[in-house]
Amino acid sequence: MSKIRPSWDQMFMSVVDSAASRSACIYDAYHIGAVFVDKKHRIVSIGYSGPSRGDINCNEEGYCLKIDGDPETGVIKRCNGAHAEMNAILNSGDTMRLDGSTLYSSVFPCYDCMKHLNNLGVERIVYQREYQRMVDGGKKGEKEIEPEALDLAHKRGIIIEKYKNKEEKK
Repeated sequence: MSKIRPSWDQMFMSVVDSAASRSACIYDAYHIGAVFVDKKHRIVSIGYSGPSRGDINCNEEGYCLKIDGDPETGVIKRCNGAHAEMNAILNSGDTMRLDGSTLYSSVFPCYDCMKHLNNLGVERIVYQREYQRMVDGGKKGEKEIEPEALDLAHKRGIIIEKYKNKEEKK
């Protein structure tokens, strides 16, 4: 009897989920992971959403600057988290290794990340869900793909696939 093995997409999405679990955000919807994979199915780089080096980890402090505001002043501030895609780009060591790669991600990239992915030469993006932008004070924005990001991907011929977890033999 042959063993049912996960497909490549299933395997890499499980790595995305593992990376996302490292996120420092206090809101589960913003635990985001990203994995770059080359054409030979080798992981090139991994990243997850989190604060820049030396900044506060919201989950350790118990508050969000963008939603709760600064605990001393109450002033709403910008999120201090860096996107998982950007952290994975930085973790690659050599961005030339990402040319022709596939990005597996928890969410469809925002427009700013998409511009960088385009410049890197990413050929395919597989994502689990649409990004839901959090606006100041904790009101969630629309849960949809940013149209500019999708438009750029289409113009540049980047293959976009929403992940559907199917048991497959590969």
